[in-house]
Amino acid sequence: MRLESKALVAEFVDYLQVHKGSSQNTLLSYQADLKQFFEFIDDEKKSIVKLSTLNEAKIRAYMEHLTAQNISLRSIQRKISTLRTLFKFLQKQGYHESAITPLDQIKTPRVEADLPEVYSVEEVDALIRAVDYKTLLGERDLAMLEVMYSCGLRVSEMLDLTLNSIQWEDGSLLVKGKRGKERWVPMGRPALQALRDYMDGSRKILMKGRYHDFAFVNQRGLKLTRQGFWKILRAYSQRLQFRKKLHPHILRHSFASHMLERGADLRSIQELLGHSDIATTQVYTRVTPQRLREDYEKFHPRAKEMKNAKPRRYS
Repeated sequence: MRLESKALVAEFVDYLQVHKGSSQNTLLSYQADLKQFFEFIDDEKKSIVKLSTLNEAKIRAYMEHLTAQNISLRSIQRKISTLRTLFKFLQKQGYHESAITPLDQIKTPRVEADLPEVYSVEEVDALIRAVDYKTLLGERDLAMLEVMYSCGLRVSEMLDLTLNSIQWEDGSLLVKGKRGKERWVPMGRPALQALRDYMDGSRKILMKGRYHDFAFVNQRGLKLTRQGFWKILRAYSQRLQFRKKLHPHILRHSFASHMLERGADLRSIQELLGHSDIATTQVYTRVTPQRLREDYEKFHPRAKEMKNAKPRRYS
């Protein structure tokens, strides 16, 4: 069977959006991965996909090509996952009639999960204190940082919050996560107060007569973008001279780590984060050798005794 690659990708993305509820970021990622793959296999440069030629050898050649381009193992892992999802779609739509796909004998490269970078409690406090909440944008920034840290939200989840998401009566948020799955997340008092101050104050001014339901807006009254939030977070981090590798989810990871450190149950953290699989949450249980040493010396009954013991001498 021969299919036009752009039409196939468009149909695939539409299917994921309608039937799987995939986020916009996920859809864009799938589009980019498939564009790269189809450009690699398009020998005749006619933008035509010949399903009969999509065999295991071609997939392996593509993996070797990615490796030669110094693409990271994590990215290769994602691109192969995209192809697996594509072939499930092709089978479902009847484009690929065989129960066997070219990827069945291909093992996805395994990548050790990185420990997520987190702020310490003191760094989070410093970040929040650095906000000038007496300005229009500062009042908004304070609300965003407090809410994200208090609730452990993904950036997209925070930016997609609407006026109806806020449950003022019990101080909670109704968050729409991946694939449209909703969850209830409580807010701490500082986050609730900062959000109320922002909603009653600077948001009304920033809206400039516009009307839409999104909670967090930019200085023109439009929905704040992911890139906009990234710039805000990076500016505060640079001002405070934080040396840690910055990423948009650092407050989410900090939330999970701090909850775990203070004895929260892993299942509870899983629910609050909206993880479908607890294995995803378990990354926060991994600690460094230095942390293990500190905990050992702090909690083991004989650690201090052994640390302070004088060396024995034998004759």
